[in-house]
Amino acid sequence: MNQVEFKIKNEKIYFKEQLSDDVLNEPIASISGKNYEYALSSYVSPYVAKKFSQLVTGKQEQLHFHTTFETKEGETLVFRISGQRFESEDGAEISGEISDMKQSDEQLTLALKELSDMKYALDQSVILAITNRQGKITHANDHFCDVSGYSRDELIGNTHQLINSGYHSRAFFKNMWRTIGQGNVWKGEIRNRAKDGSLYWVDTTIVPMINEKGEPTQYIAIRFDITDKKENEEKIRHMAYFDYVTGLANRRKFDEYLKRRTEIAGKNKEKFGIMFIDLDGFNYLNDTLGYLIGDQLLIEAARRFKKIVGDRGMIARIGEDEFVIVIDSITDAEEMQVFAASMMADFKDPFFVGGYELNLTGSIGIATYPEAGRDAATITKHAALAMYRVKGSSKNDYRFFDSDMKFSNHRSFQIKNDLRKGLDQDQFYIVYQPKVSPKDDSVTSVEALIRWKHQEFGELSPFEFIPLAEEIGMINEIGDWVIQAVCKQLQSWALEGYHPIPVSVNVSARQFLQANFVETFFSHLDTYQIDPSWIQMEITESLFIDNVKYVQQILEKIKAKGIKIALDDFGTGYSSLAYLRKLDLDILKIDRSLISGINDTSNQKEIAITIIRLGKSLGMEVVAEGVETEEELDILRNHGIDEIQGYYYSKPLGVSDMHPILKTKRLD
Repeated sequence: MNQVEFKIKNEKIYFKEQLSDDVLNEPIASISGKNYEYALSSYVSPYVAKKFSQLVTGKQEQLHFHTTFETKEGETLVFRISGQRFESEDGAEISGEISDMKQSDEQLTLALKELSDMKYALDQSVILAITNRQGKITHANDHFCDVSGYSRDELIGNTHQLINSGYHSRAFFKNMWRTIGQGNVWKGEIRNRAKDGSLYWVDTTIVPMINEKGEPTQYIAIRFDITDKKENEEKIRHMAYFDYVTGLANRRKFDEYLKRRTEIAGKNKEKFGIMFIDLDGFNYLNDTLGYLIGDQLLIEAARRFKKIVGDRGMIARIGEDEFVIVIDSITDAEEMQVFAASMMADFKDPFFVGGYELNLTGSIGIATYPEAGRDAATITKHAALAMYRVKGSSKNDYRFFDSDMKFSNHRSFQIKNDLRKGLDQDQFYIVYQPKVSPKDDSVTSVEALIRWKHQEFGELSPFEFIPLAEEIGMINEIGDWVIQAVCKQLQSWALEGYHPIPVSVNVSARQFLQANFVETFFSHLDTYQIDPSWIQMEITESLFIDNVKYVQQILEKIKAKGIKIALDDFGTGYSSLAYLRKLDLDILKIDRSLISGINDTSNQKEIAITIIRLGKSLGMEVVAEGVETEEELDILRNHGIDEIQGYYYSKPLGVSDMHPILKTKRLD
């Protein structure tokens, strides 16, 4: 743009030489230093000189106006004139500027073109609305109309109440208006309702436009459609909190619900009850008729439970054939008996599933708050204990928990009592289950699994004695024994000339959270000269509850050593995308409950595929546990699974059976 800038001091005018001469059509050097009235009258116009004399004499402080000027060539120019009076110790000084509006108009046209382009781009991706101070819409862009389904005429003059879905509370919007009313930017996610009744989510930023008094005059709302993102989050949340077969709450949802219920009951001195239900003979029917019939049977059983319970409480499926029911409020234990009796009567009617007429019964354990315990874990355990008492005797019955049950289970008592002896007398031993790459059937790693040869009961499964070890506080010692035994075996294989393959060890939450866990673990590696790449650590998500920051610190130390971390049992009810994002894990293991029986028509297939994609997107290796059939293997392999663990390839193997695998890294 052609312009000149000047100052007037002591009635003389001085021009900035670096600016263009084109405006005055006269060399600036020949004018600078002359009397301002003469210079402006001669080279611009007497009118301009007169206006600036108002500044020189102090009658005005500033001025802005437009005027015309005819050049020697006869061209008429439009000038924009501005001036400002300043006071200083040396007297008054006037600052002035003369701009040629021809180029200004050209630049304005260019700026308007750029704004038009920006508006077009915004209309393609951003939902934009402008409202006045009262919230009435004064501008709505095309994208707003497209997403909401309302025309511009329908939106303008209305408030956003037109698209209010009713999802958010009055307090939510009250806080929003308070924020923007104070001149601050508000950000948040809002669910709106379109004209056709459909719901959509927007990520919203509202920017107040402030006047010279600091007051908002209007609000600009910039929104992005995040409906797909919210739908995906809801799918993940549903996977985390609800059973994929029955749609009931899963163990995680149940645990959180029962914890809140006990807190409320304790505060309000209320009573409630829970029923722990095991479906008698379900495993036999499932194995005989197949998982499709089994799943339909579970769905039908859940439907009957919901019909009996109604809105009196919540129902959850927490195991393959195990359900828990919370009855929220009772006056006495007899109410629980009424519910249990109704279920027993309902079980007398056969289940018609997949063309079969099936008879099923249930074993029910009942516990009431506060009689059977004052915390969620205790009352659940006691309801389960009562159920197992029914299961171990007559089945097809219900029983209330009583305090004598805690001590009457001779087998549990003896196992607990013998754990110390088993550890001291080397009754425990390790077996190794291969994990195989489905790409070439090579053995890529193994999992170390503890076994116990009990003096009286013979071979005991860890599923039986590990929970008991946790109860009596021996899990840390047993876990440490496993790590030491694995390190010792790895050293032995290395000394025998084998090149060890990675061995994963399971670490319980209680063991991991010991103050000296890392030091003890590293000392075993040093003692047996174990390369960190030879060993992997498997943890479960229960470890992270209430301990996320501390666990992150410990994991960083372990990973810095070069040890890979695997998240075990993913998909069993405690699975959370939030933890996967926070923690830098290497391996994701899909629980066998999501693998067993998958085929091209099963719900589990889609869940398993989703988890594989999720793990891959987070840069993790994904392992499938419990693979037993070729159909399961083919589906998993076709969707990029990294490792397969299960009886399809191999059962857990003793040390001697591992030697050929160490040589060839293959099972055959």
